[in-house]
Amino acid sequence: MSTAVEFNVPRLWHRRMLRFAALAASFGAAMSGCSSHSNGTPAAAPVQHILFVGDSFTHGRYTPVRPYNSGGTEEDSGSTLVVDENYGQTGARAELEPGPWGGIPGIFAEFAFESNLGYDVHIEAISETSLQNNYAAASSIVDQSKWDAVVLQELSTRPLPYALTGDQTSDPRNFCDSVQTIEAGVHGSAPSANVYLYETWPRADLAQTLSGSTAAPGFATSYVANLTLLGNSYHNVYYSAAAHDGAIAGVAPAGEAWMRAWAEGIANPDPYTATSAATSALPLLWYGLNATNNPSIPAPDYLHPSIYGAYLSALVLFQQITGTDARQLGANETAAALLGIPGQVAVQLQQAAWESVTQENPAPINQTVDPCTVSH
Repeated sequence: MSTAVEFNVPRLWHRRMLRFAALAASFGAAMSGCSSHSNGTPAAAPVQHILFVGDSFTHGRYTPVRPYNSGGTEEDSGSTLVVDENYGQTGARAELEPGPWGGIPGIFAEFAFESNLGYDVHIEAISETSLQNNYAAASSIVDQSKWDAVVLQELSTRPLPYALTGDQTSDPRNFCDSVQTIEAGVHGSAPSANVYLYETWPRADLAQTLSGSTAAPGFATSYVANLTLLGNSYHNVYYSAAAHDGAIAGVAPAGEAWMRAWAEGIANPDPYTATSAATSALPLLWYGLNATNNPSIPAPDYLHPSIYGAYLSALVLFQQITGTDARQLGANETAAALLGIPGQVAVQLQQAAWESVTQENPAPINQTVDPCTVSH
């Protein structure tokens, strides 16, 4: 798979051909089954303006995910291109990795385009930044009347208790308070907007830290147990935050889709000690190691999403936000082809996303204390 940022002429031509095919298919479906205005033109649904707020778990950090479908400028029509609200900004909103960014919202925009849905997609992401600090820096972007939907993703360590992470940024109560503050700001400007929470995934590097040396006896068992513990902790705090707020339209359970993919043998959950040849051959949902990337990766990165992890997360967001069956995207889906994901794997990930959203259960998992009451 190529990780070059540049879209050369053959690649751009390939992209346009894939999109032309998608357009032709959607046009044919529209002509055969859609209702029409009195003048015979198909009735078009209003364009939905959506903003994704988060950090590198939203923009993806690495190529080819980070620049995917970036460079958008449209605001009144649906487009596959994402508007990067922070591109060219300085100070707290300055972009650490080269921009403009498209990231996981760019993959979402591709799905919407292929499904003949009109979405104008924007991203407001600040690397390594909590929702509290993100909102302090960019409330003027978030609190706008034009948004039909706003998606909130928290810094990965913030929703988890310090006792679990040992990280000073951990503060579940602060996360829950930030959700309420931002939701109130969004609805103060756009009362009809849907606000969603984007529940992220358990990090392999943190599960490894909790489990100790990879060479220690019993590491593999301990690692899987800690990975599950982290995933359940994200589930509990994101759904608790939604319940405490009371005005959240839904939680996009990407982390649970990752856990489902591991449980169903679609992806490799253990990059450290997987001994089975079959398991080792499965894709990793975290990035791993690719020294030729931008930025370069001197050591394996087992926290940011790989092309597979980003694709699965975008599928979950798409399924939850649009209500469209992600499975209809199929093996020839454009984003998968351009990112280098085999059609068979794309179909498996679509199934996992569909199951995770349609079978979601907000009930706490092995919870003893409401996480929204836990401070650092």
